[in-house]
Amino acid sequence: MTQSDAEPAAGRPASLVRVPERGWLGGVCAGLAGHLGMPATLVRLIFALLASWRLVGVLAYLALWLALPRERSQPSTPGLDAATRRGLRGGKTVRLRSPEAGQTGAVVMVGAGMTWLVQWLGWGLPAVWFVAGVLLALGAALVWWQADRTENVPFDLSRGPLGLVEPLVRHWTTVLSLVLGLFSVSVAVGLVAAMIPGVGDVGRMLWAIVLSLVALIVLAAPWLLRVRRSLTFAREEKLVSDARADMAAHLHDSVLQTLALIQRQADDRDEVVRLARRQERELREWLYGEELPDDTLKSALAAAAQDVEDNFPVTVDCVTVGDIELDARFAELVRAAREAMWNAAKHSGTSHVDVYAEVEDDGVTVFVRDRGWGFDPDDIPEGRMGIKRSIVERVRRHHGNARIRSSPQTGTEVMVEMRT
Repeated sequence: MTQSDAEPAAGRPASLVRVPERGWLGGVCAGLAGHLGMPATLVRLIFALLASWRLVGVLAYLALWLALPRERSQPSTPGLDAATRRGLRGGKTVRLRSPEAGQTGAVVMVGAGMTWLVQWLGWGLPAVWFVAGVLLALGAALVWWQADRTENVPFDLSRGPLGLVEPLVRHWTTVLSLVLGLFSVSVAVGLVAAMIPGVGDVGRMLWAIVLSLVALIVLAAPWLLRVRRSLTFAREEKLVSDARADMAAHLHDSVLQTLALIQRQADDRDEVVRLARRQERELREWLYGEELPDDTLKSALAAAAQDVEDNFPVTVDCVTVGDIELDARFAELVRAAREAMWNAAKHSGTSHVDVYAEVEDDGVTVFVRDRGWGFDPDDIPEGRMGIKRSIVERVRRHHGNARIRSSPQTGTEVMVEMRT
């Protein structure tokens, strides 16, 4: 057995996927073998035997080719590698080899012999239908094979049809395979249309047009699935990216702020212990969801104001006109307002912060104002991430808006709003 027939490496999830890199054509048999823990040669032999009876194996193979997603390489995660003790000892790099000629010849000869025997005994398809089926399968395989080969080739949609065609014709083998595949399918469609009984020339032509359209849809199916899966993958990456950004903003708002306070009050042991315990409790509640979220906007803003007063010698006057139940978006608005209060208490030099929130029919607006030193929003250092990530970007990620106005004469005003 060659390396291409080997089972997946230990530790890799045996998902039901296609593995063209270890396969002879579309990687269906290699993927099934890895999922079932069987030798790939045995799976190929089963498909060859099924193909000998009315091309059932061919239809099953083509259906699985469309249904199974292609295996995606997963990025290495250093933390998981360390936890599972992987990657601690180097090994030889295993290179996948092409299938041996003996195995290929054996599977082809068994399949061809069984097909001849079944057809000779009269158990198979009529000769013309058999030839048409073989031509259709051959044409689909040639065209779909190019879809796998060009999966990583980018399409420039801004150039119109030329941006779709040009990446496919950069190599002569791609052009030859596409031409042969289309020719094979065309011949098969002509044979099928010619065998339809009880229709005239016009009817036969209409049947040929309908069958041609169906054949084109079948040939284009891998590219359509490729676009759909790419959109799904991009959407999943966007969700993961947003989740990471929300986590980074939360860590900045809580853990890093508390560490800065501990550093400033390192001489006060009791205060350091109080801050550390409170931060541990808050972090555990956030990580494991042990704390029930505040029910309304008013209670959440009041709790945020109380938290700021507990950490700084300031008074926060919080006025809320109207109220609304919190959902995920308005919870992010409250966190952005809390960061604005925290910045005012920490950096403005004032002892009084005003918070005004108004709930309207089409959204919520919150103003956080102080009459402190003020600053120039355009001169914020790159290392200061509180305003940019925890307020502006956080609100924009959830389809809201944030505006900051500040000057040494009037202090700072932060406005955050979200529309329903």
